[in-house]
Amino acid sequence: MTMFDASWSPKLRKIGELERGDHYHLTDGDDCYFLGEYTARAGSQHSSTNQIIANIKKKPSVRLTPQWQYKTRDMARVASALGAALNQNVLPSITFVPIPPSKHRTDPEYDDRMTVIAKGIRSGVDVREMISSCATRKALHESDTRLRPEELEELLELNEAVCAPPPSRIVLLDDVITTGSSFKACSNILRRKFPEVSIAGVFVARRIFDYSGDFEVVDVSDF
Repeated sequence: MTMFDASWSPKLRKIGELERGDHYHLTDGDDCYFLGEYTARAGSQHSSTNQIIANIKKKPSVRLTPQWQYKTRDMARVASALGAALNQNVLPSITFVPIPPSKHRTDPEYDDRMTVIAKGIRSGVDVREMISSCATRKALHESDTRLRPEELEELLELNEAVCAPPPSRIVLLDDVITTGSSFKACSNILRRKFPEVSIAGVFVARRIFDYSGDFEVVDVSDF
């Protein structure tokens, strides 16, 4: 994937101590990685990453419009980027578990974009929708109420039918990590089922804020 600005990296970057404050539900032991930085409330033209995220989040209702080509194109680009960034020797041992969307799978707006992206990483990868939303709810980024991980867990269910054979390592996959609540909720559910299995999170982007407008511009010629 060719990107045109510094918002994107071809290598996975780990969310460390400096970044963890932006995703306040994450703790020291959480192993999470990202490619791009998505600037909140900045619009799709702000950066390459913002454009990618806006495109892959296009709703299923635009399927029969010209917008759909941008969604499918960028889902393929993201899958390719993840395939190039992940360790090829480790890929066969990974079970990719998409973090479920807020819509129930019977909802017309149910979007399986992360499942499609995961399957596009490489032929034959193990992708399992182990966790589903119990019912349609408002997306976390569209809601005024931020659910804590334990609250979100109550709205999710484990799909026992796809839990066998047991995975050797799990990667939870999502488009944008914001507070980290969805990752924590899903990882908590999976750890109860597979207490000995390592669980990591991989995200197309992490959410950041642009605070540059909060500071007064100082004319250095005054000094």
